[in-house]
Amino acid sequence: MGKRMLDILDELVPENATSGEILRALRKRDGLTLEEMQEITGIRDNNLSAIENDRIEMSQHYAEVFAAALYGHPMIFLYPNGKFEKTSELKKIEKKAAKYRKQA
Repeated sequence: MGKRMLDILDELVPENATSGEILRALRKRDGLTLEEMQEITGIRDNNLSAIENDRIEMSQHYAEVFAAALYGHPMIFLYPNGKFEKTSELKKIEKKAAKYRKQA
């Protein structure tokens, strides 16, 4: 029986890995260079490097492209380690929204 994707990820990447670290680990698992990923995905290699180093945020579009290229599911890139953690920006939005809901 084959290994589940999460089991493979546990072997390839450190605990609490970022989306970029997961992308790099899966790319290297498949023996692909940044240039080859560029050919496969159409995303420039300098942008791929920036995503892997978390200088460009992982978007839904990127997650879907990488999932197709690396035989995975977009969720592993969007919610690394199976967790959704709210950013400080999202927490601020929730606080503002709560104020408006109270006024209504």
